Amino acid sequence: MSDETNTAPATEEKKATKSIVPSKYSGRYKNGGEGPLAEFIKTQCTTDSAFSFDRFFELCLKNGLPQEKVDHYRSQVQEKRHGAEGRTRMTLRNMLATIARKDGKLTGLDGEEVEINLPKAVLTGAAAKAAANKAAAA
Repeated sequence: MSDETNTAPATEEKKATKSIVPSKYSGRYKNGGEGPLAEFIKTQCTTDSAFSFDRFFELCLKNGLPQEKVDHYRSQVQEKRHGAEGRTRMTLRNMLATIARKDGKLTGLDGEEVEINLPKAVLTGAAAKAAANKAAAA
């Protein structure tokens, strides 16, 4: 008999991901993310417990996102490009958030306006510095 035993290494290596999204944002936009905008998107775009990109694109257009932007992301999703679904949900969701912050509401697929209160985005980095410089100049 030998003294060798089959033991797992004490430390396991982290699984490498192919995502272009930094880990600190990982999962933030899954299933629409969290908060009032996420719930609005989920309510409007989920059919039979599955997310419908067709409904999502329609929702984006109904709320004033540019046709060429929506078409750009629609084509990426249809082509099944790597990361297209997540990138599409994140980017178009952020564009809807800008509208919701400005107007305080979005329009549902049924034409009903829904109040959505989102906090003002916190500026960091270069944007924060530019805002500080603008305020100092005023």
